[in-house]
This record gives sequence, C-alpha cells and structure tokens, in this order.
Amino acid sequence: MAEAEQRATEQTERAEQLQAALDAVQRTLNPNGGEGEQDPAQLAAAVAERDTQLADLSARLRAAQVELAAHRTAGEHGARADRLLNSRVFLDSVSGLDPDAPKFGEQLGAAITAAVEADPDLYRAAPAGPARGGAEFNGPPTAEQRPKTLHDAIAARLGG
Repeated sequence: MAEAEQRATEQTERAEQLQAALDAVQRTLNPNGGEGEQDPAQLAAAVAERDTQLADLSARLRAAQVELAAHRTAGEHGARADRLLNSRVFLDSVSGLDPDAPKFGEQLGAAITAAVEADPDLYRAAPAGPARGGAEFNGPPTAEQRPKTLHDAIAARLGG
C-alpha cells in the first residue's frame, strides 16, 4: 500500500507540473490572458466591428478618389473644380461611381458636363481674359531729371 500511495503522489506531482507547463505555454500564446478574448461571441463582435471599420474606410477612400479625379478633369470639361466639389448635389451624383471601372472617366465627364449644363452660372469656368498690358500708374519714372532752374542746378551740384 505504501507503494501505491507513493505512485499516486508522484502522478499527482507530475500532473501538477504538466498543468504548470501548459499554463506557461498558454500565457506565452495569449499574453493578455483575458478570458473574454476567447469567448466566441466577443470574438465575433470584434470581427464585425473591424469589418464595419474597414467598409467605412473603403467608402471614404473611394469617395476621395472620385473627388480627386473630378478635381483633375473639371477644367477639361469647362467647369470650376472648387465649386463642383462644394456642391452636395454633384457629389451625390458621383458617389456611386467606381474609380476602378473601365468607363469611370467617361461617366465622371458626363456628370461634370451635366452639372455645368444644369447651372452654367455656378459651375462654368470663366474664360481667361487677355493678358494684362499698359503702363503702371505708380507715378513718373525715377530716372535722373535735369534741374529746371539755375538755382536748382547749383544746389544739386553743391549737394544742397
């Protein structure tokens, strides 16, 4: 009987050592050690939240790409880019466009042209006027002038 008790004690000690080793491996693999992280419902909620964030960022990136493309091509279609991009109506009309689509440029051009035709006073780019010309009206030239009287000539010569 003493041998059986000794074997049982040894097996208990071995089981405790194995459990301690298993706990050490578990802490290494999961340093936070939080039981909540291993809950499948909480993991699913975290994945769903990250998916939502990713979808939001993708939508914002697509909108920024569309706005940049509109800004670059507005001049080609006779439109003012600053006014187009400040228009909620125009941005709503191009929000469904996919920048990766093969006909994206044509669709964007059609949307810009439609906006200019709908309200030309607001969106049409003003034609560039002629180059500025003529003389400056800042006064007479500052070149050296001749004295008008003999007194002025003598005063200029003597430094006074």
